[in-house]
Amino acid sequence: MGVTPLILFGGPVAAGTAAGYLSGGRLRRLLGVRLRRLWLLWLAGAVQVAQLATARLPSATGHHLRAPLLVVAFSLALLWLGVNARGRTWPLKTGVGLALTGAVLNALPIAVNGRMPYSLSAAAVAGLPAGSQTAKNVPAGRGTRLLALGDTIPVPPLHAVVSIGDVLLATAAALLVATAMHHPANATREGNQPCPTPSPGSASR
Repeated sequence: MGVTPLILFGGPVAAGTAAGYLSGGRLRRLLGVRLRRLWLLWLAGAVQVAQLATARLPSATGHHLRAPLLVVAFSLALLWLGVNARGRTWPLKTGVGLALTGAVLNALPIAVNGRMPYSLSAAAVAGLPAGSQTAKNVPAGRGTRLLALGDTIPVPPLHAVVSIGDVLLATAAALLVATAMHHPANATREGNQPCPTPSPGSASR
């Protein structure tokens, strides 16, 4: 809460890029990582936009649509991550696993509360106005469930409150970028198997 995804994940991506360079990776090798079924990710983004738009609908209608749309958006994103984990190296699979875990941990409190709950005390520490609501966040109250998985970690320098799931997603972003910078330059588009080297006389067969 209180910070855009660009800021929250821009830092981990920058950290992952720095770690990739320091460990001998190269940014150009990111181009060698083929992403499969990108349409799933775009569709998930479109559903997420629709879910945010429910805040403008009457309260009852928006409440009934918000959770189902969120489930669809998360399911599409998780499916995309799962599809892209197949055939990858174990560090990339680890990054995808962290991202999947973080997404699930974020989805649970949103699903049971309608929006991501945040701790009022954590918001105060982060310098955020207590009690404010957004299309994605709601202050925790007596009826809040799974608050431990909500936004409970204050980040005063960013004036933000994040969740355990956000931390895992940020870690996954850094790991995926750093690992992808070591992607084999001679990998094929379909996986991480190197292209075969022609043997003498193979051209005449």
